[in-house]
Amino acid sequence: MLVSTLTMACGFAQSDEPETSLPSTDTEIVRRCSFMDIEGKYYKDCVVTLKSTSPDLFITDKYKVKVLVKDENGKKVYKKTFSNAYLYIYSNGQVQVGKPKFNQVVISRVSDSWFGEIKEKEGVW
Repeated sequence: MLVSTLTMACGFAQSDEPETSLPSTDTEIVRRCSFMDIEGKYYKDCVVTLKSTSPDLFITDKYKVKVLVKDENGKKVYKKTFSNAYLYIYSNGQVQVGKPKFNQVVISRVSDSWFGEIKEKEGVW
């Protein structure tokens, strides 16, 4: 009885593995970032729109994520469609765009603000 109780308690304990998520498709997310790093250029108070689309199997068979960044004045500072990339949304609110084990866009929360980083070629580690 004691062994089965301890086994059940250990089975429900949280593991130290990193959080995982499945790719989100046909989803649109809008985040207001206090600070945005786009390929080494820095912007304040940006609005980031991320829209993932599924392949239609007629024109294309690749997953895509459209990224649009507007600065505090509403001017477009970055617009790119990542082909063959996925949108991941985690329970803590963090958003990532990229391929498995290669993130090109990461938006995460630090205290009460959102911070974003876009590294198109070298990736965000």
